[in-house]
Amino acid sequence: MTSLMFWNLFEAGIEAAAGDTARFEEQVAVVRRHQPDILAVTEGWRWELDDRALFRRAQEAFGYDHGELYEAKTGCHMAVFTREPITIAGFFAQPHVQALWHGGYAAVLAIPGMDRPFKIVGTHLNPFDPTLRRTEGNFLRVYLRADEHGVIVMDANTTAPGDPEPAFSVSSHQIGADKADRAAVEVLAEVGLIDVGGHFEDRSPTCGHHVGSGKPGAVVRSVRIDQIWATPSVDLRSYRVLDDTSVDPELDHASDHRPVWLEFG
Repeated sequence: MTSLMFWNLFEAGIEAAAGDTARFEEQVAVVRRHQPDILAVTEGWRWELDDRALFRRAQEAFGYDHGELYEAKTGCHMAVFTREPITIAGFFAQPHVQALWHGGYAAVLAIPGMDRPFKIVGTHLNPFDPTLRRTEGNFLRVYLRADEHGVIVMDANTTAPGDPEPAFSVSSHQIGADKADRAAVEVLAEVGLIDVGGHFEDRSPTCGHHVGSGKPGAVVRSVRIDQIWATPSVDLRSYRVLDDTSVDPELDHASDHRPVWLEFG
């Protein structure tokens, strides 16, 4: 059994670069407590500075032997970490000239006991424009085809098929539409990928729990935008959103997103 955690780290990197490591240390506590075999993150802000000092510190503090950083076009960096015996056999970084917003990566992992390479595609879709997200979704179906073996992990910034309809927002709805534009992820279902949360009938929100964001007028919407999509060949064993603050008391401050957790064979 292999475990994978995906987590949006909010503004911990910005704060750490300015000398405030409180949020980062809370994130370390959560990761260390659960110790996923594979950790994928987004919003590694400032992780490129000083020869990637914050990235290297995160890899060490989280407790991983291997890591790759994707320096996003916008500074919203993404990373994947593994610990032995899992290794990163290949890594593709989407060129900035091709990226419409943040961009993304594809990592090929060698997992002992698995008879074929495991591909993990990481991305963070446009937070403002549902039209651009449609194009990004079409890119994703090329980066991970249904006949391959692996997963997409992402902050999709859009609601998954079958999830409750969110409140109107210009970032989620086309102008004049009364329903959210889900086309960016619907295309993944159309080509045969599996929405893991939907597969397990767990549509728990992953965003909207955060208290004290400090941003006046911020709208907090409880939605499942942190998503894992798998190819049919992946042996899905379990899925959950890490949202129990009796287990992880840091969660409400550590990030404005909850981590999502997948176990597969």
